[in-house]
Amino acid sequence: MSLVEWNELIIESVILSVIIFGAVFVEHWIYRRVQKNENDSTRKKILLLIKEDLTRKTRFINESTKYNDYKPFFTDVWDSVIISGKQTLLPFELIKNLEHTYSWMKYYNTELKQQASQNEQTLVDLLGEIRKATEASLDVLK
Repeated sequence: MSLVEWNELIIESVILSVIIFGAVFVEHWIYRRVQKNENDSTRKKILLLIKEDLTRKTRFINESTKYNDYKPFFTDVWDSVIISGKQTLLPFELIKNLEHTYSWMKYYNTELKQQASQNEQTLVDLLGEIRKATEASLDVLK
């Protein structure tokens, strides 16, 4: 092969490798962009779901206190976020805040199950703590 043919071969190889590298880079960039958009959409949906759940919990607390009707909280919304692993889409401080709020609810549920005579003042105090934690979480979510 002559020197000209080697030069042409080298130039064609370089151009081909640039095209291949560029295609892989663009494909990877598009994939990351799509993933970021999906994560943003999922994050917004999760936050809306949690906000609605905490708003319902506030009404539940008000009704429980008003009618002295102490029933357990359902924490299935937060549990489903944790089980799905989607809490990693949320900021760490928000996760800590929400975990604190839902932990109070689970503690209340435990107290409700364990109390045979159901000390009403203890339940009212716990509902007050849950109300504070829920309102703080709702403030963070705004």
